[in-house]
Amino acid sequence: MTTTFFSQNLFKASSGLALALSAGLSFATAEQPARGGTLVIPIHWGEPATFDCAAAGSAGVVMRIAPHYSSLLKLDPDRYPEVKSDLAKSWTVSPDGLTYQFKLHTNVKFHDGTALTATDVKVSYDRLRNPPAGVVSLRKSMFEDIKSIEAPDAATLVIKLNAPNAAMLQLLAMPYACVYSAKLLASDPSYPAKKVMGSGPFKFTRYVSGSEWVGERFDGYFKAGQPYLDGFRALSVTPSAAVNGLLSGQVHYSLRSLTDNEIDRIVKARGKDVKVVGRETTTPVRMWVSVNTQKPPLDDARVRRALVLAVDQWNGGKAMSKITGVNVVGGLVRPGSPLARTDAEIATQTGYGRDVTAARKEARRLLAEAGHPNLKLVFSNNQAFPYFGVFVVDQLRQIGVTVEHQMADATTQTARKKSGHYDLIFDNPPEYLDDPTVQLSNFQMFKNNPTNTARVDDEKLEVLYDAQKREMDPTKRRARVHELESYILN
Repeated sequence: MTTTFFSQNLFKASSGLALALSAGLSFATAEQPARGGTLVIPIHWGEPATFDCAAAGSAGVVMRIAPHYSSLLKLDPDRYPEVKSDLAKSWTVSPDGLTYQFKLHTNVKFHDGTALTATDVKVSYDRLRNPPAGVVSLRKSMFEDIKSIEAPDAATLVIKLNAPNAAMLQLLAMPYACVYSAKLLASDPSYPAKKVMGSGPFKFTRYVSGSEWVGERFDGYFKAGQPYLDGFRALSVTPSAAVNGLLSGQVHYSLRSLTDNEIDRIVKARGKDVKVVGRETTTPVRMWVSVNTQKPPLDDARVRRALVLAVDQWNGGKAMSKITGVNVVGGLVRPGSPLARTDAEIATQTGYGRDVTAARKEARRLLAEAGHPNLKLVFSNNQAFPYFGVFVVDQLRQIGVTVEHQMADATTQTARKKSGHYDLIFDNPPEYLDDPTVQLSNFQMFKNNPTNTARVDDEKLEVLYDAQKREMDPTKRRARVHELESYILN
């Protein structure tokens, strides 16, 4: 669990406990996949605020819509973080790292029966990096290195960069890079926000708000023999209902981290029907409380630093482990990943010291110096994570800060982030990759980056971010990443 109040995040928490059930589905080896059945998954992040992959600001959106779409590449789960083909059957990268050429499958159809060509891919990625008026692309800043995208023929795509980017293939493989119909986009650039029509393995069947999202097998899918499932159902549930669904066998796996007690209950109830996966690992899921640096007195670095110092990371992680799987202390890069700091290294950073008494004394001094010894703030929290709000309220109370804890649904949270009407706001960027170019992209300047819920423009931070992105040597890049992380935290 990370609690870093600087400009953008209060805490990033990641614990990789997940659970799968075999109830109602037949599992087989990777060499002999079983066919048939409907996968049932519980989604506890609220209702989708949009159907557009480019505008997805919640895991609850992308979990529902991604199965309906194809992308140029996908992350390979067996060789993570390597990529594998999707629409692209092969690709080459020039020696200088500036030109990427992709050869596409030629038998791809959209769900409406029309052919998918390189033009559709070009238009879709251009929409991601340079959205037209009225279209939201939350991750457009990640594609700022792209100079041009061309489709010289129906089966060839050429992407040229302004400068090398160590994570470019992984960026192209992001689950938000859904390929849309260029024909439909030409008539309505915002159609993906209202209509689900892609070329993925599952066709959209129906969505009932508050109940379920349903997809069925697309028989015209370009990958022979796939998908293996007949379909999927994504149920809108509360976190507790998700656990109960696992206990009863009504759903097949959990999309949230589970505590040891929850796992033990489910294993005891379901026996051999249960498979526990991911235990003792962490995920790139981040739980942040963003600080609106445009609202006084949060525009004062002394106040933000005081908020950071108030939080007891290490004991907080232990306490959280009893109620949620999201409890691992770490910095801004996933704990345990190649570029992350060790516990000893992160303990040297602001907000991570072991002496919380001294830290809180300094926090109170900073607030007094800034003229706000009895600060009052409002925290807009996602209703799916009430325990985070309770933790924040308790920790800030230790330095004399009073926090009003407001619970809000996903739609309200999205509107508040867009308007800037908040002091502190829960942020759970649904990022898919360990790489700091993705994980720290939220810190890019607000004027170009709507995901920056701190609403801050920091040119030095941008320089440090670019430096780590350009560095191709892993050892040197780790040092660059730590330099960037230290600047943000301190």
